[in-house]
Amino acid sequence: MSIHRYPSNALTGDYARAGLGLALTLGPAAMVAPGSGALWVLLPLALLFGVFALRTLARQRATVELADDGVSIATWRRAALSWRDMTQLRVDYYSTRGDRAGGWMQLTAKGQGASIRVDSAIEDFVAIARAAADAARANGLEVSEATRVNLAHLGIAIDA
Repeated sequence: MSIHRYPSNALTGDYARAGLGLALTLGPAAMVAPGSGALWVLLPLALLFGVFALRTLARQRATVELADDGVSIATWRRAALSWRDMTQLRVDYYSTRGDRAGGWMQLTAKGQGASIRVDSAIEDFVAIARAAADAARANGLEVSEATRVNLAHLGIAIDA
């Protein structure tokens, strides 16, 4: 069994973006007159940045336990997925630049009412992806071509 967490330095940028967004929306919202039309713009944006801050906090609190028989994640709640019950595996790549030089991957594994989602900022993402790919292979799951390509970029062959 191994334990995986999101390193603090991987979340610093998200906290900075959430804080800046809250400052740029709640600050002006506090200065406009009640009932102003600007509040209809600023308060929903502040709510959006607040939710983003809470999601970042959830990632900071997240503990992923990788075991031979499955994976679990604990944040505000706990979710566990047995590898033999896995029915879907996706590994998506999200590019931040047009040349696809920057970005991150997100792994989603589902089965028996459970869903586990982690992104590549977590410690040893490749180990989690490898275990999920092994389970997908053992279960005979069909995965998308995009998932195959993204796993190959991690050095993992799903069709071995």
